[in-house]
Parts: sequence; C-alpha cells; structure tokens
Amino acid sequence: MIGTLGTVGRGLQHLVHPRVWGAVIGAIGGSVFVHANRGELPAAVSTGALVVWAGALAVFVWAVLITSRLFAPLEPLPRSAAWVYFLSVAGMLVGIQLGRFALDAVGRVDVFPGVIVLAVGLHFLPFARAFATPMFTRLGLVMAVLGVAGLVLGLAWTGTATAAAAVVTGVVMLLVISQDAWSDRPGLGRA
Repeated sequence: MIGTLGTVGRGLQHLVHPRVWGAVIGAIGGSVFVHANRGELPAAVSTGALVVWAGALAVFVWAVLITSRLFAPLEPLPRSAAWVYFLSVAGMLVGIQLGRFALDAVGRVDVFPGVIVLAVGLHFLPFARAFATPMFTRLGLVMAVLGVAGLVLGLAWTGTATAAAAVVTGVVMLLVISQDAWSDRPGLGRA
C-alpha cells in the first residue's frame, strides 16, 4: 500500500530499502559479536548465550522482516553523509588498530573484544545526524558503555568479563535494531 507518508509492507518486500539491509548488516555484526566471543565463556553460559541470541534473532526477524511497517519515502542525503560514513569507518578501524597495539604492548590482548565493541559503538554516533536515524545514537552509546565496561572489568578482573560484554553487546544490537523497526509500525510514528 502506498500513501503520502510512504509505503506499508513487510521488510521482506523491501529488502533493498536502507532501513532493511542496514538492519540486516547490523544483525550480522551483532551475531558475530555473540559467536566470536561466547566460546570464551564457561560451557553453560556459552550455551545460554546461544539460546538468548536465538531468541533475539527471532525477535529481529519478526520486527524487521515480517511485521508490516511504514517505509517512509527516502529523502536525499546531505552531501556530507558519505564523508561522515567513510570518516566514521576509518576512525573505527584506526581506533581498533590503536587499541590492538596498546593491548599488545601491555600483554592483554585477551580484552581486545572490548576495544572492538567501543570502536564500533563510537563509529555509530555520527550516523544519527548524517542519516537522520536517532537509533544510531542509542545503539552507539549503549555499545560504547558496554565496550568500556568490558575493558575495565577485563583489565581489572578477567578477560572472560570482556567476552561476556561482547556477547551482551551482540544481543543488545539485535534488540535495539528490532525496537527501531517495531516503532515503524503504521499508526505509531517514529520513536
């Protein structure tokens, strides 16, 4: 259905829409956080993490791909959006490498996932304004906090805490993205 506010449909019908393929990329990233780090957790916790991830993935599939939602017409992006994107990604990659070097220098590469979570979270913050998507602020801030918490707990206690923070981050990514898609249901307006 097409209206003046946009098109109502399922994400599966709009796979080329940036709000769908961007969400899928985010879900892949969140899933990588879970699966790359859950092996560092005790067996029972790792299995529990897998179950929680599967539940979060089911919520994601329902909210992003199956539920009918409003796809607003795409507005032209400001010319600066591409620069914001590329500079944010470059900054993330530089931050990850600097973090790797710093942790290698002190012999604590076991907490490296915390650096990745922090860098990925921070790289999302400029996206909110550049792409007119406030969800990136929520996602970026939550990820940055989880990255810092994982680093602090990992450095002060055990690298397992950093792995746990990365696993939690992956699940949170799926749920934040799902909530954003869920808020696009017709009649609700953007959250």
